[in-house]
Amino acid sequence: MSDLYADHYARLLAHYESLLEAGGWRGVMISSGSPVAVFGDDQAYPFRVNPRFRQWIPEGEYSQSFLIIGDGERPRFVCHLPEDYWHSVAAAPSGFWAEHFRVECVPGPEEADRLVPAETRDYAFLGDPEDCPAGVSPDGVNPAQLVHALDFHRAYKHEYEVECIRRANRSAAAGHLAARDAFESGASELEIHLAFLQATGQLERQLPYFNIVALNGHGAILHYDALESRSPPRVRSLLIDAGACHLGYAADITRTWAHAEDSFAELIGMLDAAQRRLTARIRPGMTFVELHRQMHFLIGEVLADSGLVAMSPEAMVEEGVTAAFFPHGLGHHLGLQVHDVGGKLADRLGTPLKQPEAYPFLRNLRPVEAGNVFTVEPGLYFIPQLLEALRGRPCGRQVNWKAVDALREYGGVRIEDNVHVYGDGVENLTRAALAEAPKAGGSQSQGSA
Repeated sequence: MSDLYADHYARLLAHYESLLEAGGWRGVMISSGSPVAVFGDDQAYPFRVNPRFRQWIPEGEYSQSFLIIGDGERPRFVCHLPEDYWHSVAAAPSGFWAEHFRVECVPGPEEADRLVPAETRDYAFLGDPEDCPAGVSPDGVNPAQLVHALDFHRAYKHEYEVECIRRANRSAAAGHLAARDAFESGASELEIHLAFLQATGQLERQLPYFNIVALNGHGAILHYDALESRSPPRVRSLLIDAGACHLGYAADITRTWAHAEDSFAELIGMLDAAQRRLTARIRPGMTFVELHRQMHFLIGEVLADSGLVAMSPEAMVEEGVTAAFFPHGLGHHLGLQVHDVGGKLADRLGTPLKQPEAYPFLRNLRPVEAGNVFTVEPGLYFIPQLLEALRGRPCGRQVNWKAVDALREYGGVRIEDNVHVYGDGVENLTRAALAEAPKAGGSQSQGSA
């Protein structure tokens, strides 16, 4: 990773320096962030490093630290390493990335504050305003011009960043296969979640988001997070949306498994095939909005071919039938954050892209471009509120309600891959990771790889 990081560092530094010059800033201070106390308690919420800081400093949970860039000098890393015997303390910076910084370790935040530039009014600050050193101009705290440009640029991943996401996918793939094996053995949602953690070697607080582990009808709750400790009397299906991190970069994978070779297992296979077809179409120059629309037509084909709706795919999309079964967006940018920033920006100035009225929940409105990494995650769900609304409409008479009602207890299907766009096509990071992962302990006949 050393050479890849060196290239990433050089590109990132050049980008920052050009933005600082354009904005008339002498430099920028990037805060790592500080722990946030639980109200009325002496504990803090799990600490997460500021993503802008993590883009430069790939390892260590360094709180109350600063990165200082500017004046044409090598960036300074003011690293807070408390002398603490109550809690674990991050190791002193070392390894392939540390040599690129002037590292100054201090035992307390007060010492860190004394190392920030004396004349801070000419510096921008990126981070929680609560962590901003004294003297920074109010206009310099997260200045919109700088923030918009950085957010817009995050959609273009350096090869180092792609490699981090690739490795995060490998970790998450191991977790998903362990979760599948636990499901096939009759495990509860909590037990499946713990099997995922064990296989990835990551703690909950290290994951990019809290795992969605949904048995049976719970799969119809899009962001289900209850994790029941007991298995249901009859286990039918598992929808698991779970990721992992590598050096701060996220993987975001969803798979759905059936407990038996039944009509729901067939539906999983059909949606998986449709997702593969759409992914194969992705090329630079397309718009993500158009991909989302194409997925609705493919969902319509699945609904028609499975006998759930007696309409053409075109009529289903026009009448909003597919939206009742597929209510969320097709995907989002992925990187330092699981829902990476910049997906609704038209340019580096922060001009917003118009949200399509038909797709209010679509997070990515940008054109597809080389260097992008995003998710492709169609779903087909049996959500009671949406189905009841559909039943009351004229087009609801074309729905095979007997078949639909029989599938409600399965919740729904979602298949999610992470894809990297390059010059003339895409690299499916998730399918590659699953293909490389050990398959011991289970078969793949009841789900999707």
